[in-house]
Formats: sequence, structure tokens, C-alpha cells
Amino acid sequence: MNCQYPGDPPSRLNFISDLIPVGTIKKKLFYLLPNRVPEQEEPPETFTSHLSILKTQFPSQRHELWKMSKIHLEKHLKTAHPTEPVSLIFTAGQKAERTLQCLAKGLASSFSSAFNTSFLHIDGKSKADQDSDNVKLDIDSQLQAAFEGEKPVAIIHRLEELPPGSTLIFYRYCDHENAAYKRVFLLFTVLLPQDEIQEEKSLKEVEEMVQDYLKEKLVDSNNQAAFDIMNNDKFSGLWSRISHLVLPVVSEVEVEKQGC
Repeated sequence: MNCQYPGDPPSRLNFISDLIPVGTIKKKLFYLLPNRVPEQEEPPETFTSHLSILKTQFPSQRHELWKMSKIHLEKHLKTAHPTEPVSLIFTAGQKAERTLQCLAKGLASSFSSAFNTSFLHIDGKSKADQDSDNVKLDIDSQLQAAFEGEKPVAIIHRLEELPPGSTLIFYRYCDHENAAYKRVFLLFTVLLPQDEIQEEKSLKEVEEMVQDYLKEKLVDSNNQAAFDIMNNDKFSGLWSRISHLVLPVVSEVEVEKQGC
């Protein structure tokens, strides 16, 4: 549309167009326009994009793993003021040990990408023979530093290997409404004693397997009531806080050979 009104002086652009081919003008005008800043993705979209890439790297996983983890974590990302942290458990058999760790790191990285941050990784197996109270204090210190810094995601790898009493610290971080930090994600992994988790096992059956195994590993055989010892009641409280979603991981041939 020509917006020049009668009596107005000829536009400079019209004058130039008589001398320079139209195509050249378009090119020059393009460079005169301010740079277009690409729209920045919202956190849920960023997470979904990274999750889609992760899915291609772990093609053997169950459909439910991708579907349920996406729903579970997206809901948290879309909540403006979360009232509790988000957590889930990945579990696998012995033949999927590397896959379990690599997939956990991949999911943590995907979630962290929504905030352009990194994640904390705590290895339970490396702490198995340490003093329970010291481990508890160390985990508390690491989680606090991460969540108050630039790491809103923490992987607790091989939860079953932690000294039993030290796991009581997760009461503080995974409580339904009184958790110390709410806009954070805690990802637990548990390596089961069997070779693989059978494909026909339902998610409910997998959850029960993990619950039974953790109870066997963490609960004191005498069921003592001391404040720093894990007993049946305390385990029930812990389990209710961390078991919102339990997902089975199966082995990926290439990952088991080469690692992450």
C-alpha cells in the first residue's frame, strides 16, 4: 500500500527506486532492519525438546518410561509456584547397570536444560562403607549447595548402597509440603539383584519389587527405634515421599559396551 498523500514530497525511497533495481533495495533494507532475536523457548518446551533427543539415544526403553516421565516432570515445570519438589525412581537389573546411570544423567540433563543449568550427582556405592552420620551430613551439604546454587537437579545414584541411616536426610528434601526446596528435581536410581526386569512386569509390580528390595537393604533387622536407625516406620515414611513414580530401565547394548 502507498501511504503517500497528495502534496507530500516524493518519498526518498521512491526516488531511490528509480535509480536502483528493486531487488537491490530489498537486500539493503534487510540489512537496515534491526536483528530479529529468536524467541526463547519456555522451560517445558526446552525440556520436551531435549527429552525427544534423549529418546532416540535409548531406543530399547519402554514407551511408558518416556510417556510417564514427560507427564510427571512437565507438570512440575508448568506449575508457577510448586508446593513440593518432584522426584522419581529409575530401576534396572544388573545387566543394565550402565544404561541405568547414563539414562539418569540424560534425564537430569534434559530437565536442567529448561533452566540452562547443570545437575548434582551423588554416588551411593562410593559411600557404602562410610559412617552413616557423616554421609548424611555430606549429602545434606551437597544438596543444599546445589539447590541454592545453579543446580536444581540431583541424581542419587544407587540409593540402595547408601548407609541406611543416611537416607533419613531425604525426609527433609522430599516431604510432600514441607520440603526445604520445592522447585527442584530428585532422581533416585536403584539397581536390583536380578539380571533384567522382565518386560511383562507391570509398573505396579516393578514398584513393589523396588520397595521390597530397598526395605531389605535399608531396614535394620532388629527394627530398632533409635532416631538415627532406619526401621519399618521410618522406611514407610521415606518410601511414601520418594515413590511417586517408579520406572524400569532395560539394557541398551551400545551403552553397556561403551558407557555414556
